[in-house]
Amino acid sequence: MATEKYTSEEITVLKGLEAVRKRPGMYIGTTGLEGVQHLIHEIVDNSVDESMAGFCDTVEIVLNEDGSVTVTDNGRGIPVDVKKGTGKSALEIVMTTLHAGGKFESKSYQVSGGLHGVGASVVNALSERLTVYVKRDGFLNKQEYSRGKILTEIEKTPLDESIKNETGTSITFMPDIEIFKSGIDYDYKKITDRFRQMAYLNPKLTIRFKSNFHSSIWPNNSTTFRFTGGVQSYVRSLNRSRTPIHQNIASINGTLSPDDSKAKIDTPVIVDIAFQYNETFQENVLSFANCIVTPEGGTHLTGFRRSLTRAINNYGKKNGLLKDDLKDVSGDDVREGLMAVISVKLGEPQFEGQTKAKLGNPEIESAVTSLMTQQLSEYLEDNPGDAKSILEKAATAARAREAAKKARDLVIRKNAMEGGALPGKLADCTEKDPAKSELFLVEGDSAGGSAKQGRDRQFQAILPLRGKILNVEKARPDKMLGHAEIAALITATGTGIGLEDYDASKLRYHKIVIMTDADVDGAHIRTLLLTFFYRNMPQLIGDGNLFIAQPPLYKGSKGKSSQWLYSESEKDGWMAEKVYGKLKIVGNKDKSVNLEKAELGILASNIRDYIESYKGFESLEIPSVAIEKLITDSELRDLSFDQPKNENQPPDDPQASFDDLINNASEEEVPVEEEVPEITHNIEGFEVTRNIFEHPTLNRLRILYDKLGKYINEDNFDVIKGDESISSKISWKEIPSVLESNADNTGVNIQRYKGLGEMNADQLWETTMDPENRVLLQVTAEDATAADELFRKLMGDDVAPRRRFIQTNALEVKNIDIA
Repeated sequence: MATEKYTSEEITVLKGLEAVRKRPGMYIGTTGLEGVQHLIHEIVDNSVDESMAGFCDTVEIVLNEDGSVTVTDNGRGIPVDVKKGTGKSALEIVMTTLHAGGKFESKSYQVSGGLHGVGASVVNALSERLTVYVKRDGFLNKQEYSRGKILTEIEKTPLDESIKNETGTSITFMPDIEIFKSGIDYDYKKITDRFRQMAYLNPKLTIRFKSNFHSSIWPNNSTTFRFTGGVQSYVRSLNRSRTPIHQNIASINGTLSPDDSKAKIDTPVIVDIAFQYNETFQENVLSFANCIVTPEGGTHLTGFRRSLTRAINNYGKKNGLLKDDLKDVSGDDVREGLMAVISVKLGEPQFEGQTKAKLGNPEIESAVTSLMTQQLSEYLEDNPGDAKSILEKAATAARAREAAKKARDLVIRKNAMEGGALPGKLADCTEKDPAKSELFLVEGDSAGGSAKQGRDRQFQAILPLRGKILNVEKARPDKMLGHAEIAALITATGTGIGLEDYDASKLRYHKIVIMTDADVDGAHIRTLLLTFFYRNMPQLIGDGNLFIAQPPLYKGSKGKSSQWLYSESEKDGWMAEKVYGKLKIVGNKDKSVNLEKAELGILASNIRDYIESYKGFESLEIPSVAIEKLITDSELRDLSFDQPKNENQPPDDPQASFDDLINNASEEEVPVEEEVPEITHNIEGFEVTRNIFEHPTLNRLRILYDKLGKYINEDNFDVIKGDESISSKISWKEIPSVLESNADNTGVNIQRYKGLGEMNADQLWETTMDPENRVLLQVTAEDATAADELFRKLMGDDVAPRRRFIQTNALEVKNIDIA
């Protein structure tokens, strides 16, 4: 029970960085994987700020094998002199004091991503250990910290005469396991995507990244990013797998000063915008402020959109490209098929919210508008062919929008005439509170019947969908709205569709569950539904309202006992428990190999998978001797297929890396796109290419080998049943067949469930719909760009990317239904 006493004695004052360690979520968002990676970005962002200030052109990041991180730049170096009135060095203040840094005044940094002076000190507070090296003023300065506290005073070592004028900072930190209790881990792809993005936004910056931490699973773990084409290269890269409708990428860039009366700004603003249209129907705009992504946009995005609409309408009217039936085009029409990157750099950015998701500076809207008004008009005039293509696409979008509006109105009128807004096939629930209500989207009338009978009518609604819905990736809005199943789906959810019309407050069910059969058709329908929701109701996914039901694949029974099995591995484990009950496998050479029951099922399953994958990989006409080498030789997992780098490439040692980076930073321009010969490696007489080396099946074999290696390398095995020897000196490949031939299958039955309609109503409730027992997979889209790319690749009109995807992953296909 809480005490009634509440005096000044109960008031706690946290000193120094104690607040950060006490409430780390306030500073880095989470203490999970994203929080660990946030520490990297805090330090890297400081180096990028040095680049934006014009004092740094190279940053190197190394994920060390033990989980520590080293970030090195050739900027000015953190000051190490004593700050007047404090008795402390500037380095100590920056590393141990919140809200301390050089970004509060515009003297040192005109633009920066850091605003509050908490980045380096927060990383220090949340690190078990941190070491910083600073090169400046002819000395190498070193200081060590632990959990925000100083361990050593600054150690000053004179630099060699040849490098005494070099400057820069190198920080190595180990995230604190006391804070990150779930462990130290990193998402290689997310980290590299972020660094690639930073390099696009800073065309004069080279970012080198190496991960010794991921060397076993990412063999090519070293990469360098430098894009001299800037945001134009970024747009070209994003549009590469799409089909652009015009050749020239529009570029709007320049620096606005306070002297520009139209811009209405107090400090200089750098604007860098590029865009190009493609044949898709979606708008894809990435916006940044001081290299920080702003997923919710802000004033820079508002200024861009407004100027874009105005410029295209003015050009269309001036050149007679807008006909009598279409006097102008709306912003939605102009943005259909738009791929754009917007980057602004300013002195005092004002972000809305702690997450910096939206830029709030009102003057930036006028600054962007001022620059675009002039340069976009010039682009359209100088590229009449491109301008015509853009106008034609916008005009087509406008006519389709009108057709879609008529189709939407028709759906509304039809529902009104039928006496209600809900589709007739919907079996609604009695609960009126959306937060307590669930809608199951069910494939076909058969499953719909079982679901209607098995559900809890109080809070569960059922909407059966006939056949496969329209692939909205290939359809315009008017055709989509004319599709009966989609119209029923839109009406049932109640929110409306599209960024402008979607209203989350009108959502009738806070859990919308896709429940399809566990076969190829079910997977296809699920994919079509996901495509619809992602393209038309993205906020539904973002708010966490969309789920996928996980019905069981099998029902296993022996005697009077039975169990629902939801995966292949669960089935193998259950089978092993029942049929291998008295069997045991013992290694002849390694007596620690002693497996029984469920362990036997896992081992047999992995061996079968390994053998099947091996045969599949051999079908690529790769010699077995080369395959064996690629799988088993750990040294070959570090093969590089990148072009040889400069002989002064920084080595792994953090301090040596720092020295070489400072001394040998290249001034050479790196081409945006350069045709280079393909690198191959001769493995046992076979030329291995990157495609073979990174093939999904080879990766699968490596992972399986890591699990099976000690069994594969064992001479032979004995199979024992109770006290009796059943088989002796069998090879690892024989294990599955020997187990199967000696299994006790009496009374054991496995029933495969492909269709929900095959289940009785009570079974469907028990396994898939009962909140006490069911498993629901929540749909998320953490990486919107990657999700958009995947949907476009698998569901779009362009056949070539889909063909490449199938060819690359064909060997990974399991359980194909052929009927």
